[in-house]
Amino acid sequence: MEPILQVKNISKVFPGVKALTDVSIDFYPGECHTLVGENGAGKSTLIKIMSGVYTPTSGQVIFEGKEMNFTGPGQAIDAGIAVIQQELSIAKDLTIAENVYLGREPKKGRLLDRAKMNKDTQDILDFMKVNLKANQIAGKLNAAQQQMVEIAKVISRNAKVVVMDEPTSSLSDSEIDALFEQVRIMKKNNVALIYITHRMKELPQICERVTVLRDGCKVDTMMVKDVTEQQIVASMVGRDIGDYYNKHEHTRGKEMLRVENLSKKGVFENISFTAYAGEIVGFSGLVGAGRTEVMEAIFAATPVDSGSVYLEGQKVDWKTPKDAIEANVGLVTEDRRRTGLLLKKNIAQNMSLPSLPWHKSKLGFVDTAWEKKIAMEYYDRLNIKAPSINTILSTLSGGNQQKVILGKWLAADSKLLILDEPTRGIDVNARSEFYALMNDFVESGGCIIMISSELPEILGVADRVIVMRGGKISGELSRDEATEQSVMQLASFTSDAE
Repeated sequence: MEPILQVKNISKVFPGVKALTDVSIDFYPGECHTLVGENGAGKSTLIKIMSGVYTPTSGQVIFEGKEMNFTGPGQAIDAGIAVIQQELSIAKDLTIAENVYLGREPKKGRLLDRAKMNKDTQDILDFMKVNLKANQIAGKLNAAQQQMVEIAKVISRNAKVVVMDEPTSSLSDSEIDALFEQVRIMKKNNVALIYITHRMKELPQICERVTVLRDGCKVDTMMVKDVTEQQIVASMVGRDIGDYYNKHEHTRGKEMLRVENLSKKGVFENISFTAYAGEIVGFSGLVGAGRTEVMEAIFAATPVDSGSVYLEGQKVDWKTPKDAIEANVGLVTEDRRRTGLLLKKNIAQNMSLPSLPWHKSKLGFVDTAWEKKIAMEYYDRLNIKAPSINTILSTLSGGNQQKVILGKWLAADSKLLILDEPTRGIDVNARSEFYALMNDFVESGGCIIMISSELPEILGVADRVIVMRGGKISGELSRDEATEQSVMQLASFTSDAE
């Protein structure tokens, strides 16, 4: 079989950094080919070259036997190469059909042919075997359903190559199963899939081959069935990282946070728990259990109907997140692009943000010497891959953006850190560094509350696990009691009568 898409000897140089060096890979129809590597390894740059966002400094992109010189993503899409980004590009006020045909709506004369658009979209949704209607408003869909709309878009364009960038990062296990079924359908229809993920366990389920990138270079292409997860990870980082959770035995200190009977009608009810200095408390549960909403309420980002919050034994009456920040509480949000970062500002400006204006300013002006010093400290400590602390955030990979978020809260001298899906989009080596920083933080007297949808992560780092189900706390497990089975039993509605 001939490859449908080839990259040959691709190199890409940006000012101050060489992103790719002499990379050659073949992609075949009917196959799912995974690209893996640490953040900054060059995966995103390679995808942007294949999809016409960037032009290579040298090398060739060959599609269906012909060299392509795309000058924009529109040309790549018209040729049959489509990308489903990690951050979905859904117009939430439009219907599914309007999203699928956005920018290329069928016309009847000078008018929009809405009947054809709805029918053609419904035919695609039925072909995909998903329970959606073409006239549903996209903004009312959950993350998995919006992912299906993105797939419907590429099917409607008859895409021959589909790139999926971290598509499962915000999906539950059942939603991932539905997504994988769509991947299998596309493979049966001879579509070539290029799949980017940091979740190694997904590879045997849907992927045939895996290519490892490291520091902008291709390390190897292997058959997934012939290698273990440990071998792939070692190839990514250039060494065996062993137990990358860095599991430590922590010593519980004084009470840091106490929550009593916190309630918000229709969202969560009677939430009560205590967290202590020197420990990591994991919050587990299925998507929609209410974990994020509880943490946002504690941080005063959303109002509650009743209940109390105590910090170090003192009842607090925070009105806004500013009040929580002034009390040295930090929140790493689930949606880093929308609520975690100023994407048009640089690393140093983002790092200093929570510390302003009440900590590090002089007569209303930013203390730029302190800003530069603290930014350099965490730039080095977190191993952020960027040319300098003056790099604009929107140009960083997702994992490096996540490191900046953590850095800004560490720079703000937080004593309580609430981490909501903190390692989403971060590679295994960066995760290992992240977990080590978490251990350092609690061992120096801090307290961490961490939400994660990845059970192995919760079990790997948490001292205690609090499980939520349907807006309520369904149970609490010690480190010794917490297993995948015991957590899932508490998280599932089938565990007992509701």
